[in-house]
Amino acid sequence: MSEDVVSLIDSEPPDRYRFDYKGMHRYLITLPVYSSKKIFTEQHIVVSVLNCLRDSAMKNHFDVYAYCLLPDQLVMIVRGKDEHADMKAFLAEFRSLSTDALKTELGHPVWKKKYLERVLRKKEDTKLIAGTLFRMPVKAGLSKTAEEYPFQGSFVVIPARRQ
Repeated sequence: MSEDVVSLIDSEPPDRYRFDYKGMHRYLITLPVYSSKKIFTEQHIVVSVLNCLRDSAMKNHFDVYAYCLLPDQLVMIVRGKDEHADMKAFLAEFRSLSTDALKTELGHPVWKKKYLERVLRKKEDTKLIAGTLFRMPVKAGLSKTAEEYPFQGSFVVIPARRQ
């Protein structure tokens, strides 16, 4: 009687298949607020979080192409500027800094432990995705137009074309 041999694929993929979140990649990231609280409704809280985002992005070699602070989440498009850009380190530092800045006032962490991230493919248009991101407040009924919503923007200045 012959025995069938069953071979299982190793649960850990080889290193060449692992994505290390380092380098010049673009990401669409959604950070939900702790306990789904609606904390991004006051300008001083939003400014505090944006200062932490700007500082963490600069320190960790990231550009923030677009951000939108809805009352209970932050959605943003970021891109690593060079091979030293580490998205996991950037997010860890930003989340820690912003929680430290607001913990006394809020009495709880700013962010949930889990978040959503997606690496944007080369063919995906950053401006198109940013446009969708900027329309989120309109879709949520927070403003009539994307332009009038105060808690969104970009840290990247795109120079005007010279004629």
